Amino acid sequence: MSKIKKSNEDCVDITSAHECGLILETREIFLKSSSSSDDSSINHSTYERFISNLRLLESISSDPIVIHQFTIGGDWYAGMGIYDAILASKCNFVFVCYGICASMGVVIAQAVLNKGVCVSLPNCEWLVHEGTTCISGTYKQLSSAYKEEQIALDKFYNIIVKSIKSRSERFYSEEENKILRFIKKQLKDKEDWWMSPEDAKLFGFCDGVLGSDGFEDIESVIKSLK
Repeated sequence: MSKIKKSNEDCVDITSAHECGLILETREIFLKSSSSSDDSSINHSTYERFISNLRLLESISSDPIVIHQFTIGGDWYAGMGIYDAILASKCNFVFVCYGICASMGVVIAQAVLNKGVCVSLPNCEWLVHEGTTCISGTYKQLSSAYKEEQIALDKFYNIIVKSIKSRSERFYSEEENKILRFIKKQLKDKEDWWMSPEDAKLFGFCDGVLGSDGFEDIESVIKSLK
């Protein structure tokens, strides 16, 4: 069975690495759950697998890492765990969005704002919304849960506002409060804010569309980070 060198002493089985959502040779991670389900949502299993793969690549070198994502969204806490891990990493990243980048997936993609490049495939649809919650319990439990939801929502808006202000030429010179009002109006009017890759770039959710000028292919984007 084929093996690739991790170091002078260790070897990692290629087939096993691929099954774990990892290509060691090219330093690529695929955000996916370890379950056998075809569900593309972000969950605790996705988080655990991502952290394991990230730590392995970090232990080998500090070269850029490519993250591939196809997701309809998912759990806030698992997603924020992935988001924070990217921020804390010593590596830069190329974050590539396929098919659909929705809900929590959009938040995770913003983690590379100052740590690399986020690119969208030409047919990837983007969805921004406040998310959904289903809770039950006593009055005190519901009150506590509501407060926690508000804290999470504030974090969500803060992340989105900073990305728009940093990436979007349309909003670069605007104050953050004005950008926040714009986003809240979009979500109030539409609830689900769907965007094409071009609109995602226009509003600052990604840096570019793969295949366009400056983003011809993943390899050239990686080279720009070295």
